[in-house]
Parts: sequence; C-alpha cells; structure tokens
Amino acid sequence: MKIAVLTDSGCGLTKEQVEAKGLYFLPLQIIDGDNVYLDGVDTTTEQIFQMLEDGKMLKTSLPPIGLVEEMLEKMKEDGYEHLIFVPLSAGISGTMQAVKLAADNVGLPITCFEIYTTAFIQMYIAESAKRLVDEGLDIEEIKTRIQASIDDSNTFLIVENLDHLAAGGRLTPMAAKLGGMLKIKPILKLNESSGGKVDQHAKVRTMSKAIKQAVDTFLERGIDDSYVIAILHVNADEAGVLMKELYFDTVQTDMKVFGLLAPVIAAHTGTGAIGLQYIKKV
Repeated sequence: MKIAVLTDSGCGLTKEQVEAKGLYFLPLQIIDGDNVYLDGVDTTTEQIFQMLEDGKMLKTSLPPIGLVEEMLEKMKEDGYEHLIFVPLSAGISGTMQAVKLAADNVGLPITCFEIYTTAFIQMYIAESAKRLVDEGLDIEEIKTRIQASIDDSNTFLIVENLDHLAAGGRLTPMAAKLGGMLKIKPILKLNESSGGKVDQHAKVRTMSKAIKQAVDTFLERGIDDSYVIAILHVNADEAGVLMKELYFDTVQTDMKVFGLLAPVIAAHTGTGAIGLQYIKKV
C-alpha cells in the first residue's frame, strides 16, 4: 500500500524543510489585520517573531479548505491509497477535522493521530510515521508504535507576557493586567490530561522559579535515553539558557532539541515564551 504522511505548520518547520523529509505540508494561516499569511510558506519564523516584538496582536486560522482538497486530490492522482495525518492538537485547532472531511470528500482513507500538543513532538511523530512507512509496517502496526509514544509525552509552556493569552480569550484583560503587576508566570500544560487544550498547571512568581518548577516536574518522570526532549522559545534567549542548564544538563539522552517555537503557537503566547517537551522514542 502506498501511504502518504502529512503534517501542518504547527510542527514549526517551513514547507521546504518538511518536504525535504519526504512529508507533505499544510500551512495554517497567520492574520495581521488585513494581511493573511500562509505559515511556513509566505513568512519566516523570524518575521512573525518581529511582528510580535513590534507589539502586533496576531490571529491564526485553519488552512484554506481549497488548498486542502487540492492537495488530497493530488495524492490520489499520484497513487497514494492511504493518508497518515499528524496535525497540531484538535483541542486548539480544527485542522484535523477539516482534513478528515476533505479526505472523505475525495475518497482517500485517512488515519489521524491526536497528539494533544504541537511543535517538536508533532514533527517527531510525523517523521517517525514516515520512517515506519518506509520500513514497510502496515497501518495497524504504525498506529500501535506511534500511540505508545504519544501516551508517554508532555508539554509545558511558560509565557512572559499575558496580553496575548487575554487577546485569545485564555485570560480576562483584568487577570492579565493583575498577573503582570504581580510578576505571575503561569506554567501552562498542553497534553492528554488537558484534553489537548491549553490549561493551567501552576502559577509561579518570576520566570526563573517557573522554569525550575516546570523542569523539576518533568524530571520526576524519570526521563532517560529512551526519550527525546526539546526546549522551544520565542526570543527568550536568557530563559532558554537557564532551562538548558537545568534540563539538558540533567537528562541523560542523546536526543536533545533546542529551537524556536512554531509561529502559529507564538502568535498566541507572545514573545518571551518558552516551552519544554518530552516524548518516548518511537
């Protein structure tokens, strides 16, 4: 069976980078007033981060439905008999449902993985699915292997500026203002326990204390060489250095990733945000 693997721009890479890995890429949309950009296609991560630095309040939207259907039709024409889709969490985006409907419309069987998160974990799962396809595993075997890793993963986000969460409806403007005055740094979780939605894990005073508590919580999991870990940030270099010292220097694994948070997620966290993730190796 010829199987295609698709992911979206929540993975944090560009169209060119994803396609170089043998995967299909679906861009979400980033909206700045009257300007609409295809994430990872017409913009770079640095450009979106600069917009945030300039104080812009960005919005995000689903991929254009016409683009989705056109892509799936092309897959069928190219002889693909099944599609594996690894989108960002259905709890924060309707992209999974949109692609399911499009696949049904064009008659392409589809397997969707609900990863309950986004960013590095999303890219790791998509790449792992492609590797298993290339190794000749069937769909059921792939589902079993991938799901075992998804079940042993976690994501924390710590935001520097609460205004973007308030603008997105995650906090009231008053709570954001009060939180800023009190230097409250919420540790947010995006995982299976939160239903794949952004939810509060804890509230901590100061960024350094929030980072330490988040890292300590992760270390309690007993992460070792059987895991992949990642730190992702939005122009949070100082916080990133501290987190690397506490997290990377403590965990004994050969797979450690340090990079930038996906623009479609950064649009809702603002600058200064930092996230940490772990997932069991596939």
